[in-house]
Amino acid sequence: MIAWWRARWARVNAGREDGQILLLSLVFGVITLALVLVVASISSIYLERKELLALADALAADAADAVDAETYYTDPGVAHLPLTDASVHAAVQDYLAAAPASVAGEFEDFAVAAPTGTPDGQVAEVTLSARVRPPVLPWVLMPWADGFEIEVTARGLAQ
Repeated sequence: MIAWWRARWARVNAGREDGQILLLSLVFGVITLALVLVVASISSIYLERKELLALADALAADAADAVDAETYYTDPGVAHLPLTDASVHAAVQDYLAAAPASVAGEFEDFAVAAPTGTPDGQVAEVTLSARVRPPVLPWVLMPWADGFEIEVTARGLAQ
């Protein structure tokens, strides 16, 4: 009698595993989609950081060519082109004023940050900061929905 109940129980419960693979596939699909969205968001932030760094490099190269005219013309014994904090700041502001609006306008909360200037009179140092927002905001990145603050520094040597 017990064997009969076991055989009946096995036949009744034999089909209970049907449909479980669909649930597993849905869970793996959702996890894969979330992973793809997170990687796409991080890649976008990285690319915007690289764009900001390229702008800082251009500003540092331009500022390294900017000399303090007063020191250059009044001190004939100067062996190199002297840089000052004021000349670096002026070169950065002139470059940004002359550049198209799309150069710095594509960044949110764009600013020239400290330490912009020259630490030793030979190197022009430019620091830029901006806020970037991920284009796709999966639930994993919700704590950072207001964006990420990025800051880059570039240096240019005066020749």
